[in-house]
Amino acid sequence: MTKNKKKIGIIGCGKWGKKVIKVLKEISIVKFICNSKSNYKSQEMDIDWVFVLTPNQTHFQIVKFFLNKKKNVFCEKPLTQSLRESKLLFKIAKKNKVKLYVDDIENYKFKKISIYKKKNVIVRRKKGTGHLDSLFFRLAYHDFYLLFDHLKNKRINKIVLVKKKYLLFFKIYIKNSTFNFTYDINSNKKVHLINKSNFRLFDKDPLFNMINKVIYNKVNFNKNKNATLFVNLLIDKFKTRFGLCMNH
Repeated sequence: MTKNKKKIGIIGCGKWGKKVIKVLKEISIVKFICNSKSNYKSQEMDIDWVFVLTPNQTHFQIVKFFLNKKKNVFCEKPLTQSLRESKLLFKIAKKNKVKLYVDDIENYKFKKISIYKKKNVIVRRKKGTGHLDSLFFRLAYHDFYLLFDHLKNKRINKIVLVKKKYLLFFKIYIKNSTFNFTYDINSNKKVHLINKSNFRLFDKDPLFNMINKVIYNKVNFNKNKNATLFVNLLIDKFKTRFGLCMNH
């Protein structure tokens, strides 16, 4: 059985990284595990995929290095901190004929999200730590991926954001419809709703499902690329318009 398993290198072994490593050890052969501060450039290159699970600001250089070594790369979101950098990485992947995939785990929880024509409500409640801006990027990134199919061909007419001590309210206006977001980061109860779809309730293991499909080429890589660039564009709009900072 092991002869058909993919060989994996892993960079990053923090809280989330440990969960990913556990899954990878079940379905693949893990050749090395290191962190962004160690010499990842000297690791064994007899691998099929590299998983980059390091802090956001390190993604660009690490992913670029392995793409140039002609290795398939899975990267934790966000891929980079700008649309320009993300476009460059996908360009390198295409040039070297390798795969580049960005974590979109929320898409593996439901096959279909209930979306309404006029008004849509997205609510997240959790006990947050850290700066409100950085928590916005952590939460909104996944939600924008989830809404990609419903926003990708629409012209965004207006974005409005109101920031309070522990709350973020923002609206995205498209033709004849709005997407209304509420992020409460001072709640003892975790909530993640998109209209009637409760993302806290799901039957299968979305992390296992995502990783297994990615490394064995059972996903739509082009859709993931388009969604990643769309989300980067939208995130850049928020940074520019509202002065939000990812690195707080």
